[in-house]
Amino acid sequence: MKYIDKIYGEFEFTDVIEDLINTSVFQRLKGIHQGGAIFLVNPKINHTRFEHSIGVMILIKKLGGSIEEQIAGLIHDISHTAFSHLIDYVLDIEEEDYHEKRFEKVLRDKELNDVLKKYQLDPSKFVDIEKYQLLEYPLPFLSADRIDYTLRDLFQIGKISIKEIIWFLSGLKIVDNRIVLISQEYGKWFQSKYEFLVSEYFGGKQNKEVNILMKEIVKDCLTKGIIQEDDFYQDDFYLINKINRWVNLRKKIDEIKKVKIDNEKLTQKKRKIDPEILVDNRVLKLSEIS
Repeated sequence: MKYIDKIYGEFEFTDVIEDLINTSVFQRLKGIHQGGAIFLVNPKINHTRFEHSIGVMILIKKLGGSIEEQIAGLIHDISHTAFSHLIDYVLDIEEEDYHEKRFEKVLRDKELNDVLKKYQLDPSKFVDIEKYQLLEYPLPFLSADRIDYTLRDLFQIGKISIKEIIWFLSGLKIVDNRIVLISQEYGKWFQSKYEFLVSEYFGGKQNKEVNILMKEIVKDCLTKGIIQEDDFYQDDFYLINKINRWVNLRKKIDEIKKVKIDNEKLTQKKRKIDPEILVDNRVLKLSEIS
């Protein structure tokens, strides 16, 4: 299958990667927006977990990761719920890890398992997704997941260009099976972009307001039995349709402009980046050299 990624370009996928993309559990990610509820007030921010997941896999492939690590990158978000992290806000989960706790259950999907077994791959190898260091490496360091959502989100909101992305990718290097940068210049650039993403986009007024509003609407719907927690296991549009049976969601969203909303009502995960830099054959954190 031919696939055109917004930030990495055109690729051809075959065999296990193609078959995994075509499973229902992965196709579902097309209906889950990467930015959560913000697309309801800003339709241009409409990229999805589907795009991000393929992007993470592509990045791992570009970095020379094994096919097993590419698969881990591809499926790492299959357990994400509708509206991405909205359920974390609804249930007041500060670590925003609701989807991580149900990953093992979703990984048992029969169609997904049949594909893996077809290619002699043991599904149990992917239960501990964090063992794949190119994919997941703890903050404040770099990982393929962290790099892709930063570049993808910032490109989608018009804050970086394809030229900048190509330049940054040229500064990535693998040392001891983790992602580092080849100079301070790349480190400072990424750190500044990541800080903007966290403070001005994730923590921005528009993003916080729409998530606060959706949090209150969804909590009310859960209390009244309009929706159930399991409905989050579908996608954004399924959840919207169920909510619309009770209240006109679009009308409610429009009220954002009329009502003063306390942004402190939304607690978001704390994120800070301090990328590792290769200096004279030593790996040091950016903060240690600047």
